[in-house]
This record gives sequence, C-alpha cells and structure tokens, in this order.
Amino acid sequence: MPVPSPPKINTQRGTSAGRFFAPAFIFAVVLALQAFWILAAELSRPPYISFPSDAESTADLAANRNAAHLAAKFGIVRGDLWAQDALTYSDVFRREEQSNAVDATTVQEARNIAERALAFAPHDARIWLVLASVVSRFDWLNGKASAALRMSYYTGPNEVALIPFRLMLSLTSPAISDKDFQQLVAHDLRTIVNRRPELKSAVANAYRSASPEGQQFIRDTLKGLDPNLLSNLAQKRGEG
Repeated sequence: MPVPSPPKINTQRGTSAGRFFAPAFIFAVVLALQAFWILAAELSRPPYISFPSDAESTADLAANRNAAHLAAKFGIVRGDLWAQDALTYSDVFRREEQSNAVDATTVQEARNIAERALAFAPHDARIWLVLASVVSRFDWLNGKASAALRMSYYTGPNEVALIPFRLMLSLTSPAISDKDFQQLVAHDLRTIVNRRPELKSAVANAYRSASPEGQQFIRDTLKGLDPNLLSNLAQKRGEG
C-alpha cells in the first residue's frame, strides 16, 4: 500500500498574517505615543491665557509660568503652547511693569521663549509684540525691536486686545518717525476713535509716556480724526 503523504501546511496564510500584524502594531504604537504626547501637554497646561491687560492679570499669568513652561516642553513643536509660555512673562514685557527689579536672566528667558514660540507660530501677533518689548529693554536702536513691532501690526492689525499696549510701545519707539510705521499706528488710532471709544483712555496713557516725536504724531493725527480727544489730551498735559 502506498504511504499517505503528510498534510501540507499553508505557509502563505501565516506570512500574510505576519505582514498585516507588523504594520498594524507599529501604527498602534504610533497612535499611543501621539495620544500620550497630546494628553501630557493638555493635562499640564494652565487655564486659557490671554494677553494681559492690567497688573492683576499680569500677576495671575506669572503664577502660571511653571505650568505653561512644562506644557510647552511636552508640546515640543506646538506654537500655541510656547506662545502661552511667553505670555506668562508679562511682568517682564508689560511696559508699566518694567523696572530694574527684573533680573537680566529672566529677561533673556522671556526673549528666548518668545523667539521659540515665533519659530512655530510666526502668525501670532501677540508674541511679536512680546518680543518687541523684551528686546527694547536691551536697545531700541538695534532695529530688532522695531522690526518685531512692525510684525505685530502685519500679523494682527485688528486684534483689539493688543492696541493699548502696542500703542504705548509704538509711541516710545524710534520707528515712530518713519512714515510707513506711522500709517500702522494711525490704523490703531482710527480703530479706537471709530469703533472702540472705550479705549480712548489708552490713547491718554500712551500720550503721557510717549517720546516727543510720539506726542507730536498723536497731535497731528487727532487733529482731523478726533479734535475733542486732542483737546482733552492737551488739557491733561496743561497745553490748553
């Protein structure tokens, strides 16, 4: 009698299953790592951070600095997290908060983080404004601060929350003598007069701290834009 041959093993099916399992496993690992990356940043980040408007909000942001920095480190390439980290240095960049009490190391940290945020989110007008203010502490005349200030206008011309601080910074900048830059600042003034009259106090605050060139620009601009506001400024300065 003939000896029966052993059953054939379907090696093709096992090979096909192995080919499917390997990429599926790699895909699952990648998804798990991505989920961990997202969750680690989201769980460590502080509550929503907006551009500071006063001393109280400045203090609140500074208190969240460690959490924001940790979240940015987890996020690595997330510009929104680095932007939030930069905003927690408002005690450094807010003009009215600036003083010699802020040490040079902290100022440099604020500058480094702002530059990193802009590397990943160059569209963020808030951080261009932060960088302009921080760099101005070193030297207004090196051109970097003025360039960053211009970028805050180009990337966020209609961001109302930035107008009070941006106006104050612009009127102390040497760039205010430049005609093209004056057009950018005039846009903020028109926004205040025509659409945001509640911000007129910001014009008065900026006027008080402005350079002589900045004050002259305000007077020239308001002559045809809002004579009443100009008159109020003159009275407060004892010019009327």
